[in-house]
Amino acid sequence: MIDGISEYTNKNKVGLDDDDLTEIEEQLFECKSKIIDYRFTFNQKYYGIEYLLKLHEFLFGDLYDYAGRISGRYNESDKEKFDRDIRFIVSLISSKSPNIEHIAYLINEFVNMQIFVDCNSRTVHLFFNIVIDCFYPDDEYGRELKEELKKSKRK
Repeated sequence: MIDGISEYTNKNKVGLDDDDLTEIEEQLFECKSKIIDYRFTFNQKYYGIEYLLKLHEFLFGDLYDYAGRISGRYNESDKEKFDRDIRFIVSLISSKSPNIEHIAYLINEFVNMQIFVDCNSRTVHLFFNIVIDCFYPDDEYGRELKEELKKSKRK
């Protein structure tokens, strides 16, 4: 277990029930995701697990004590593996790999691991959109990759 975090069931800082919480989560994500871009570094030197954790905390820390922490079902060695997986995907993106379907598949496989207690897919997809914007802000390759990611996004 990482940082003593066990599984929670929508336990939140503001005492909202599930229906209200879902709406607030969506509004918070919409607002905060608009003000963040690839220039936010969260004092990280590269796009890896620590950056992803800081992004999750930024997005959902107002609602959840466990925002920015990995789910309790994972341990430190899993965290290291997540970092390697993220860095591998980032390397494919930065090298302009022509197999964008494969990159989208790998991103969605990472989403499916559900590394956070909550708000996983939104955070991971935003993270990789930030990475894409970093390398290809106004580039056809970046637009194609984002479009493929949207098409293949986990439901």
